[in-house]
Amino acid sequence: MAFSRSVPPQEIPIVLIIDDDSTARLTLAAMLHREDRRIVFSANAAEVRGRLESIDPDVIVCDLIMEGMRGDELFRWLKSNERWRLTPIIAITQIDNPVVRADLLDAGADAVLSKKATTQEVRAYVEAALRTRNMYKTLCGRTLQLPEMP
Repeated sequence: MAFSRSVPPQEIPIVLIIDDDSTARLTLAAMLHREDRRIVFSANAAEVRGRLESIDPDVIVCDLIMEGMRGDELFRWLKSNERWRLTPIIAITQIDNPVVRADLLDAGADAVLSKKATTQEVRAYVEAALRTRNMYKTLCGRTLQLPEMP
C-alpha cells in the first residue's frame, strides 16, 4: 500500500511491539518503519491488556520473557478473546529451542522469530501477517449469501 494523505487513518495498519527492553523496541521499530504504517509500543504484556481498549493492532510483535506476564500467557489471553483471536502474533525470543518455539505456537503465536533475525526476515514476517490480517478483515466483512433452494 503506497502512502497517501487521502488514506483514512483507520486503514493504516498498526503494528504493536511489546518488549520490556526499550532498545529492543526501538530496534524493531527501526526495522519495521514505513510511512504507510503506524507503530505502537508497550513495555510489557500486562500493560498492553489495558491499552487494547484504545488501539486495534493489525499485527502484534511480542517478546517472550518480560516482567509481570510472559508473552505466551498474553498469546493465550488474546486468542481466547473474540476481539483479538484473529490478530496475527509474531513471537520474538532469544531462546533458540525447538520445544520453546512449539510451545509458543501452541500458545497462539502465528510465527516465532529469533531476536537475531535480520531486518529482511522481520519485515517479511510482518508483511505476511498483515496480508493474513487483511484477508481476515475481508472475509469477516462479507455476508455469506446462499442461493435459494428451488
